[in-house]
Amino acid sequence: MKREIYTKVEQFLSDDDFIRYVMDACPDRESYWVSYLTASPPIRSAYLKAYDILIHLDDCDMLTPEQTECLKQRIFNTLHISAS
Repeated sequence: MKREIYTKVEQFLSDDDFIRYVMDACPDRESYWVSYLTASPPIRSAYLKAYDILIHLDDCDMLTPEQTECLKQRIFNTLHISAS
């Protein structure tokens, strides 16, 4: 499935599969992402931060308002949801 190892939060947040996994709670993707976490501590840290950002996006203080809006739009596009 994945071709590279992510060590940065931004990498996770720009991955459509990760966004779908978190936002849609896709059980078919869960085993992949759980196994992905076992690779190394930097991966786990970035993964957990990215997961937390997506789950608590409206209350997230790690992003600027502009970054939050861009990420919301990405989520809408990834999940094919109307932003209106």
